[in-house]
Amino acid sequence: MSETKQIVRLSSDEITDIQRQALAKLGECRKIQDVIGTQIFSILSLHARVFYYPLGKSGPWGITYMWGMDSDVLAEKPFVAINTSIPVDAQVFAAAHELYHIWCDKKAEAIPGSILAETDEHGTQLDVSELKANRFAAEFLVEENMLRQEMRIYTITPHKISVKDILQLASLFTVPYKTMVKRLHEIEAITQDEREQYLTKTESNIEQLRKRYSFPVPEADNRIALDNLVELALATYEKKRISYEKLQYLLSMSNLEPSDVGITKPQGFIPPSDNELDDIMEE
Repeated sequence: MSETKQIVRLSSDEITDIQRQALAKLGECRKIQDVIGTQIFSILSLHARVFYYPLGKSGPWGITYMWGMDSDVLAEKPFVAINTSIPVDAQVFAAAHELYHIWCDKKAEAIPGSILAETDEHGTQLDVSELKANRFAAEFLVEENMLRQEMRIYTITPHKISVKDILQLASLFTVPYKTMVKRLHEIEAITQDEREQYLTKTESNIEQLRKRYSFPVPEADNRIALDNLVELALATYEKKRISYEKLQYLLSMSNLEPSDVGITKPQGFIPPSDNELDDIMEE
């Protein structure tokens, strides 16, 4: 007989601890009474060197590298890569997920594209560390009091919640639809059966429903940004420490041209005309 795999779940004590950690970090960031959304990218940049790059729709959502030049020593600022081939709401969730690893367990890892599922793409149960990071991201991005406040504002009643309500809340908090479904279940606003029913909807179904109810579809932006490379390159150029061609090369790494940031190519030397030379000689 084959052994039945035991599904890993966070204990009530572990959940309470994660809630405490998320609330503490919201307090440190002065965001307890605020919807985080895309502000998460600015928060992440305070604690890591962040690289935004299109790694492909099937690529990892994010990657964290914690170590410095010496593989036994934590870097002063870890490196985080965010996949910009995925929708912006997924990027937001990935950034918050990575912050848990930076702040709480100091773990370097890659976030698979199946992170919002109960198992990975191979059907393997997510480990406890990933479950904790997911729950932290949900608690940090969709704090319970803020969620209940928004529900009151938009007259969304617990246990009378429609798919349209879920999509509206997901749009307000800039989080994936599945994250909002699970969050509503976590605060006991929907039942377990409702949770399972809502989670069966495909990405195609969700996109069609967003269009039906005129909610914005969070598309991938495919941006390329290598930490503060552009800012540093421009500052160095303006101090005349690098050539225009060198600036052009550095900006190309972020898929930019100098004209995109307000820099025009300097004109080469233009010799004076005969009349100008005559005027100079007369002086």
